[in-house]
Formats: sequence, structure tokens, C-alpha cells
Amino acid sequence: MFKEKVRSTISKFHLIPQGSKVLVALSGGPDSVALLLVLLELQKELNLKLGAVHVNHQLRGKESLRDEEFVKELTSKLNVPLIVKRVNVKEKSKGSNVEAVARELRYKALKEALKEFKGELVALGHTSSDLLETVLLNLTKGSGIKGLRGFLPKREVFIRPLFEVSREEVERYLKEKGAEFITDSSNFSLDFERNLVRLKVVPLLKEINPKVEEAVLRSSCLLREVESFITSQIEPLISKFLKGKEAVINIKEFLKLHPLLRKELLIEISKRLSGKGLSKEKVDSLLKLSKKEGFGELHLRENLYAYKEQENLIITKEKKGKTLGFEYTVEKLPFEIETQLGKLKLLLNKGTPIASLSELSRKAIIVRSRKPKDKLKFKGFSKSLKKFLIEKKVPATLRWEIPVVEVSGEIVFIPNLYAREREVEKPFVGVEFEAKEANWRRGDRRKS
Repeated sequence: MFKEKVRSTISKFHLIPQGSKVLVALSGGPDSVALLLVLLELQKELNLKLGAVHVNHQLRGKESLRDEEFVKELTSKLNVPLIVKRVNVKEKSKGSNVEAVARELRYKALKEALKEFKGELVALGHTSSDLLETVLLNLTKGSGIKGLRGFLPKREVFIRPLFEVSREEVERYLKEKGAEFITDSSNFSLDFERNLVRLKVVPLLKEINPKVEEAVLRSSCLLREVESFITSQIEPLISKFLKGKEAVINIKEFLKLHPLLRKELLIEISKRLSGKGLSKEKVDSLLKLSKKEGFGELHLRENLYAYKEQENLIITKEKKGKTLGFEYTVEKLPFEIETQLGKLKLLLNKGTPIASLSELSRKAIIVRSRKPKDKLKFKGFSKSLKKFLIEKKVPATLRWEIPVVEVSGEIVFIPNLYAREREVEKPFVGVEFEAKEANWRRGDRRKS
């Protein structure tokens, strides 16, 4: 029965293609021993090449060494090649968050061993009982869909052939086989959250439903389907909004989405850009930012930022916003500077006339970044540069990078945006601008 159930799981989730090289993660505990034995039973049927890997976390002194020796003896008896990896969890964790560090180092070691084995898959001994515990733990922490569906039968190179069998079924199988295994003493310590759930919570739930693992498996299956549907809705949006290291999300389109899709889209974009999702608090802050009037910014995590400017919500790996600024006094021609937005040149008798040579000799021509109280002059009125740039829909993150040309204390030229009409005779100083990106600013120059 156990063998048939595992075979069914392998077939249903397409876990092991014929002829695969599979490395079994073997701790020596009941689940991993049962996994190795049942895969040996299925070896000819699936045309498998099997190996085993043992990761010694070096956390339990002599007991850790006992586990390693047991695994060596077992694999030798079964004629299964073994790779042993030792990781120093204590040194890496420095006594804090030991479980998380142990998990990180274990998975890294398993991938290294798979490479040495030249295999395709690592088989893990997680059962439906482990799934139940994972879902309960995630539930206590306010998890989303992924947390409530628990771990997957297959993820990357990792497979879980025991996904649909319970711990009780594993124990019955081992008893029938007369197989030996070892017990990790830390499994009984209530200092660990998972042990609290396993030893205290699950027995109470089984009084309500003895087949609670099967119930969670059904819920997990349903949530995987929901997750798949959400992914199918989000992928086209990801393709549309995410370009390289930056996502530019049109806010009108974004706000038309179902609230759940909005949240999942933001989380997925964060994962694609930074490798990590977002907490509920960060998602809520992003949603508020999308509805904010005017410019807004948010630091999501190291090297991940969000900006609201004009009609877009931007999520990027690059820090934007106000720069330290720049200012150059023009003393001779030709004069040329490279800015974030393009190349600005001042030339003799070429380009848009902005000043006379006498003004050049008086050092009255300055090229700089904008200043807070800048004003532009038009026929009959003046306007603050900030208001002008907002009206022209210039993104806030670009406003401090735009080169401004000032002559005798007045702004006379802003590339693609503004040119003040002045009476200038030859020989004159003219200006040209070569944008790095075509049409970086939509709109024509406005004549004053």
C-alpha cells in the first residue's frame, strides 16, 4: 500500500522522469529512511540511479556523529553511494535564528552534493504530516495563499515523493520492513515552534478529525489551483510593466485590477527585482503610495525603492530623487558637459542663441541643476520652475538632473522645455542638446 501510494504521487506530480539520477536527502530519521527504501523498491520500475546525501549540522555533538555513522552503515549495507556534507550552523548563526540558518545551509549543501553526484533531483522526506505542521505554523503568522498551501511536491530540483503519506503510514511501513532508523532528540524539545505544533496542537486536531492530513492535502490542492490562476492573470502584467531593473506601472490600469491581483503583482515584482517578496506592511504602504497626490517615495528594502510620479508607480533597484546638484561657470567655447539626461554644448554662432560674447567674457553664463526658488519669465508674467515642470509632466526623479542655462542671473534655456527669447547679435553663444534617450521629455519648447 505504501509503495503504491508513493508511486501514485510520483506519477500524479511528474516528480521523477524515467532514467533520472536521484539523490536522497538522508538524515537517518524514519521519513528519510522510508524514502530511500521505497525508492529502492521502485528503482527498476523507474530506471533510477540512486545516491544519498547526509548533511551533518554539527549541532548535537556526539548525537550528530552517531547520525552520520548510522547513515554510512545503512548506505553501505544497501550498496547506495553516499555523500556527506558538514555545515557549521553554530558559527554561522551565532546562536540566533538557528532553525533558519540550518535550513539555508542544508539546502545549499544539498545542491552542492547534487552537482557532485551529477544528478537531476534531490528527494526530500517531507510527508503530509509535515505539510500539516507547516500550514498551521504559517496560519499563526498571518500567511497568504502560498503559506496556506504549504510546500510543493516539486520545487526546482527538490522533489517530495512522500507528499501524500502521513507519518503514521511511514512508521507502519518501516515496521513491516523491519527497518532501523534513528531519532533526533531535538524533535521532542518544546523550544522549537514546529515541535510545539507537532506534539501539542496536532493531537488535539486529530480528536476532531483523525484524517486531518488528508483534509489539509485537499485544501493545499485547491490553493495551488487558485495560485495557478492568479499567476496566469499576473504574468501578462509582469511582461507589460517590468522592464529590466525597473517596473513602471500605470496607476489607472493598476487601480482597475482586483485588490488581490494588485497585492500579488507588487509582491511578484519585488521577487523578480530583489529575490524577496514584501511584507503585508510594505504592500499596504505601496498601495497607499499609488493613491497619493503628487510625488511620493518609499524605501522597500536595501536596493529596492518605489516612487509615485505623475501617472506611474515605479519600483526600481536604483535610488533616485534629489542629487547633490551641479554648477559650472562657462569661460570659453566650445563648452560641453555630460549630464544624466544627455550632452549639452555651448558653441560659437551655432545652435539656439542665448547670450552675447561679452556676457561670456563677464563669466555671466552658468550651466547648473535647478534650485528651489528658480523662476521662469514669460511675456507679461513669471512662473516658478517647479510649477512649470509639474505642468510639463516632468517626473520628479528627473527634475534635479535637468541642466539649466542661466545668463546674467536669469534662466534662458532648459533642453526640450524652455528657451527665453533674447536680443542677441553675432557673434553669439548658442546652445545644443543631445538627449541620451530620444524624447525623454514629451512636449515642445515653450517660448517666453
